[in-house]
Amino acid sequence: MARKLRIEYPGALYHVIQRGFNRENVFERSEDKYCLVEYFRKAVELDDIELFAYVVMSNHYHLALRTLSVPLNRVMHRINTKYGMYYNKAMERSGHIFEGRYKAFLVQDDRYLISLVKYIHRNPVKAGLCSSVRDYLWSSDHFYRQMEHGFVNFGLLFEMLSGDRERFMKEYDILMSQDDDTDCEAIINEAVIKVINKVDFKPKMPDEDKNLIIERETLDEILKKAANDKEEYESIKKGSRMRRFTNAKLIYAIAAYEQGYSMQEIARHINVSATAVFKYINKASIIS
Repeated sequence: MARKLRIEYPGALYHVIQRGFNRENVFERSEDKYCLVEYFRKAVELDDIELFAYVVMSNHYHLALRTLSVPLNRVMHRINTKYGMYYNKAMERSGHIFEGRYKAFLVQDDRYLISLVKYIHRNPVKAGLCSSVRDYLWSSDHFYRQMEHGFVNFGLLFEMLSGDRERFMKEYDILMSQDDDTDCEAIINEAVIKVINKVDFKPKMPDEDKNLIIERETLDEILKKAANDKEEYESIKKGSRMRRFTNAKLIYAIAAYEQGYSMQEIARHINVSATAVFKYINKASIIS
């Protein structure tokens, strides 16, 4: 049977999964995990990729990355070949160590990326290896918590959630402490199914529609339409947390998001957290 073609283009953002052969523990020792992480770092330097998140488990790893000038298959070939050579030499063995080709899924929107970073960083917690995301050494979580400038790009999530260092740290910590991994998986699976079935999918190439001017409503206009009356509009805009305003907030958030506003912009307009907006959008997608 012929292999399915991968959808690849410059600037594409992927969720990559690679497992050990027969799901064997080919990253079991600390030195093995360290070596693989070093190959991630070299891929950023040599293959011109942006790495947003990673986690190395005992028998598989996850990556969230964007390719630029070098195709994904070349990036993955370098990482897996180098690690395979290292592992065979260290274990005094030969042969394949990976379970066929890596899996790669396109990341199509902000909501999916936030869920993906959370899913990747919470993988060890879900597997029962630790009780807290921050306790696992072999993920990119520490780059986010320390805002450590290195080979992991935490800036994209930083801008999505807050743009302010102190607020971002609080938002990120809340996001990673929420035990809703099933919801994260559902969001990811939904996005994967859309790609596989090519539902509403059209890769946006560089410079495409760069002269297109899209008219959109202001956030105030969207909020006024979502609110039932002036009192509700003013209360929501001031950041009221009364439960009776939840439906209007949900309508406002999804309408603004569909018109191209970022979660950060939507959140600031009604004085709530970007995480709250993320939940509204996620809830709306589940309802629909």
